[in-house]
Amino acid sequence: MSSDRVENGSISIMALESGIKYASLEEAPDEPLLIEIIGIRPDVLAKISHRFEIDLEDLQDVQDLDERPRLQIEDKFTMIVLRVPVDISKEEREYSTNPIGIFTNGKDIIVIQNDEVPLRKYRLRERVRFSTTVNEVIYRWWELVIHSFETTLDLVEETINHTEDFIMREIYPSQLEWFFQLSRDAIFMETSLKANMKVLRRLKRYNVVGRMILDVDRLEELEVDLQQQVELSAIYRELIANAMNAYDSIVNHNLNRVIKTLTSISLLVSVPTLIASIYGMNVGLPFASDPLAFVMVMIASLLITIPLLLFLRTKGLV
Repeated sequence: MSSDRVENGSISIMALESGIKYASLEEAPDEPLLIEIIGIRPDVLAKISHRFEIDLEDLQDVQDLDERPRLQIEDKFTMIVLRVPVDISKEEREYSTNPIGIFTNGKDIIVIQNDEVPLRKYRLRERVRFSTTVNEVIYRWWELVIHSFETTLDLVEETINHTEDFIMREIYPSQLEWFFQLSRDAIFMETSLKANMKVLRRLKRYNVVGRMILDVDRLEELEVDLQQQVELSAIYRELIANAMNAYDSIVNHNLNRVIKTLTSISLLVSVPTLIASIYGMNVGLPFASDPLAFVMVMIASLLITIPLLLFLRTKGLV
């Protein structure tokens, strides 16, 4: 069995029992198959629908990026829709998560993805391909989905830590915009995790699904792991909210300090300006004919301004 990663926009067809890979559906024999599709193509979906007697509309539902997680049990096939995170390192993205579809008739299993699931441990994907039964593939894919959230939440944590340190010094518009996007990602990931949890609990409650009998113990282990990711996503969402509140407080505090400083500077500048403007009037004034009048005006301005400056400094205004 090949260990090459499934590339975006490709299809991987493998015999479950022997591990032999086939280049196309036409070459694949009538034996249990694992089919993984990344980058959905209408012509491939039509062939799968015809060969495995799966409704084409159900296969096409996975293309809807707003599709909600659900479990659908039909006479000839079972459909599991889950949501997985996208690569959040890409700034230009419309969604934080997207759907994947798992279809099985009890003998074959088809996994349809819009984009490759982000993973830190690629051996989990290899475990899927080493599976020899439909049930085992389903368990492995649940593990892979859970790990994809773990990988993405680790990236969220790293970004939170970096941004919190950055906030204490200075924050540029690009950084702030990225943090807003991260907040949105955390909310959608938590929502997707909770929706996936509902599907998993339904699988556990009805462990006889279509033509499969699932292991309740394995499902309970997956439920524990998934619950941990739900709790982590909630924690990170709160951390992001706290960081945004801290940023707001820091901005308000700094703004108040700037306003006070500017007001104090304006007051200091206004004193010599006022004195100079008075002596600039075209009327008779004391010392008007004295050659040292300018020096005396400057000294008077300094005698008033310097004590005022010292007073403002003691109050922390300049």
